[in-house]
Amino acid sequence: MQNTGRFVVVSAIAGMVAGLIMAMYAMVASAFFLGQGFFTPLYGIASPIVGSEAMMTSMEKGLYFTLGPAILGLVIHMMWSALYGIIFGQVVQAARLTGAAAVVGGMVYGVVVMLFMSFVVLPIVGAGAMPAMIGWVSFTIEHLMFGVVLGLWPVLRPQDLAISGHAGRVISR
Repeated sequence: MQNTGRFVVVSAIAGMVAGLIMAMYAMVASAFFLGQGFFTPLYGIASPIVGSEAMMTSMEKGLYFTLGPAILGLVIHMMWSALYGIIFGQVVQAARLTGAAAVVGGMVYGVVVMLFMSFVVLPIVGAGAMPAMIGWVSFTIEHLMFGVVLGLWPVLRPQDLAISGHAGRVISR
């Protein structure tokens, strides 16, 4: 049971690291490539709960910061990232992904996450227009980056993904 708990924690952390890299790209892209505000992605994530005022103000003013919606958006994003990290860890173990296959698998997984969020989750929470507002190219790049970082996890830290029931052996390249 301890190994399962450790696996969940490590997988969640891997997901949050990938989510943080994704969020940093999204914020830079929003400010410098999309002509929106730097914090607009965080406000967009929080908008189903707090409304769209902070997001719209950020898009209009560019550099605009309000603590509550920014933190809420970050927390929500990290929670989803942790969940997707745990799921990816299970996929890696089940498929025994290593090396380049893990990275490519991570990229595919990132696109699957994007599609699930875009066509299931975001419409349910009333944010179905978010991918089009961001732009599908940037939204896809964000999720590919998420997947690459997740895919690098089994390459850089294969010991985190030891298959249980195999006497602690680590599946390696």
